Amino acid sequence: MTLVEKKVIAYIEKHLSVFIIAFAFLLGAYLRFSMRYFLSGDTLEYYLPWYDDFKSLGGFKALGQQVGDCDYTILYQFMLAALTYLPMIPLYAIKAFSILFDMLLAVLVARIVYKNTEYGLNGAAAAFAFVWVSPVIAMNSAMWTQCDSIYTFFVILSLYYLYKEKDVTAMVFLGLAFSFKLQTIFVLPFFLFYYFYKRRFSVLYFLIVPAVFFISTLPGIIAGRGILEGVEVYFIQKAEYYRMEMNYPGFWMFTSYETFVEKYEYFDYLYPIALLVTFMMLAAWMIFTIKKKVTLNAKNFLGLALLLTFTTVFFLPVMHERYGYIYEVLAIIYLFYNKKAKLPCLAIQVVSLVTYAWYLMYVPRNLTFLAVINTMIYITYAYLYVKGIKDEETAVSL
Repeated sequence: MTLVEKKVIAYIEKHLSVFIIAFAFLLGAYLRFSMRYFLSGDTLEYYLPWYDDFKSLGGFKALGQQVGDCDYTILYQFMLAALTYLPMIPLYAIKAFSILFDMLLAVLVARIVYKNTEYGLNGAAAAFAFVWVSPVIAMNSAMWTQCDSIYTFFVILSLYYLYKEKDVTAMVFLGLAFSFKLQTIFVLPFFLFYYFYKRRFSVLYFLIVPAVFFISTLPGIIAGRGILEGVEVYFIQKAEYYRMEMNYPGFWMFTSYETFVEKYEYFDYLYPIALLVTFMMLAAWMIFTIKKKVTLNAKNFLGLALLLTFTTVFFLPVMHERYGYIYEVLAIIYLFYNKKAKLPCLAIQVVSLVTYAWYLMYVPRNLTFLAVINTMIYITYAYLYVKGIKDEETAVSL
């Protein structure tokens, strides 16, 4: 090896984090750039028509009325109206807004790893790369034109500040997440448990969430909408579907079939049972944690947040393939606190990738088989959480 080669290698090793970030950024940017022309069914049927409606009705002026069949929150409609003022192709503008939050989410995860683990800059760079280059995250925004990275960004922020004992700030960010997407509710069981377990703040703090949500609806109210119209959108979403599974390989896939029909024939019977089972599973994990008097250090905090969110999505009915987004990101963060979580973290991404590919590109998949895999992933995370607690008990007793 020549002297020049040695110096180059030494330089790369010294600035490895910079090279990782630069390479990951270019790769992630290329992934999204290559998807720029893709038109998903949702884009053609919803996002572009909504954009055109806002554009033709005067942008922000349209916030005072129901625009087409737009069943997204007023805050998202406000952002969509704002995009109509940009000198960009509508498709690119909508995608760019979500991609911006892909980047913010990757930076946030990197910051969490840098500030709260022993991996330093290299670990932060790797965390950034895992999020930014994730095919699922890239496809969600750049192919599907979805906005899951937006509300998830605020969910992760709220969890971060909750752990840092900045409870008001945590509730504000949770309110912002809820102001973008109802799917924020999947992390609510963890927040409720944390309140009961830690007994650090008043239940009144939860009122910050609807307060922030109400503030987010003010542009619509000022434009002429009723005070309750901002909440009504969530009831509309709830009433749209009547199948136990909506391309999400959850527990109830074992009780239904894969063919899409308008309404699953046993839906009315299984739906309340599914809600009860979900409640019981969540209660079981909470009781276990209480009985074991688990110390919610960073590892256990993340592990339980991941597990409760995963439990909620896995056992609830009418789940879509994108609804695992929060726990998929949590799985990446958790990986830096538990090296044994490598395989389930990868498996989660693969399962979502297959369901995304089926919906977006009609790539064949067996949802029942994926449900089996997803069940194994869930059991693995449950094992890792329990095993970690037992290891801590053993260490204390020694």
